[in-house]
Amino acid sequence: MAIVKRIVVVGLAVVLLGAVVVGLQYRRQIVSWLTHRKGGPTVTVAYEPYPQEPIVHLAVAGDTGDSGTKLDRTGRGVAEVGEGEPFDALLLLGDNVYPSGDPDRLPATVYEPFGAVLDQGTELLAILGTHDVSSGRWQEQMDDLGMEGRWWSRRFGPLLIVGLDSNDMENRDQLEFLEQTLRTTDAPWKIVALHHPPYSAGYQGSSLDARERFSPIFEQYDVQLVLSGHDHDYQRSKVIDGVTYVVSGAGSGTRGTGEDDFTAVSYSWLHFTDIAVFADEMILRSVSPELRVADEARIPLEP
Repeated sequence: MAIVKRIVVVGLAVVLLGAVVVGLQYRRQIVSWLTHRKGGPTVTVAYEPYPQEPIVHLAVAGDTGDSGTKLDRTGRGVAEVGEGEPFDALLLLGDNVYPSGDPDRLPATVYEPFGAVLDQGTELLAILGTHDVSSGRWQEQMDDLGMEGRWWSRRFGPLLIVGLDSNDMENRDQLEFLEQTLRTTDAPWKIVALHHPPYSAGYQGSSLDARERFSPIFEQYDVQLVLSGHDHDYQRSKVIDGVTYVVSGAGSGTRGTGEDDFTAVSYSWLHFTDIAVFADEMILRSVSPELRVADEARIPLEP
């Protein structure tokens, strides 16, 4: 009987220890399930071509590193829009390859699913996410994607796009590059892309480090739009000190999302973001692979 009691006690201890470990491991998932219950939009409208041709037309997709049917659907949706209204660039917002940024998997996560839109003459742009740097092969990935480094800038007519590496926020060279690039440009429109969102009500939440390091620079140099991934949802913030922050991280999968006092809209749905730049305004749309629009926002060019 004593042996049986000892076995029971030992077994119970093992179960409790396992429960603690599992609890620690999945605590964040459990909290997210309880607090981030917001799903897809309840009202959508069909994508309509713009009344006039944009000066610059961008497609944006984040966290596209999971190959499969969802990513393929997103790629087909982007290409379908691009057939009628060609895109100047396709911008990927990081976590381009799960689980560890293996550049050998780029055909499955980038070149095949987005092959049709790239064949339309669309330029490919990309930044690094957390998974892309985890194995240390980020340089190979950037080389394969045609990017010159961890941070970069591109000019499309009146639009300047700056890509950052928010895995390396303390890097003085990056901060100096960002400040100098924004200070010296004469582009009236400015978009910055970084993987970790300064403002997010999703599962991962706001990156306070990104907000502290980068947002004052965005505000100082009149950046109108900041794009991020990391959270697998769509979120658009209210205008915060002149800047609109958009999370577009559901290119190949979704998580439930939430709301905060800075939230204008938030949805958990598979999508890409369509951005049209005109002389006096920028229009962004959150678009499903089936070309349904859940959110359309207009950002005016302030004098």
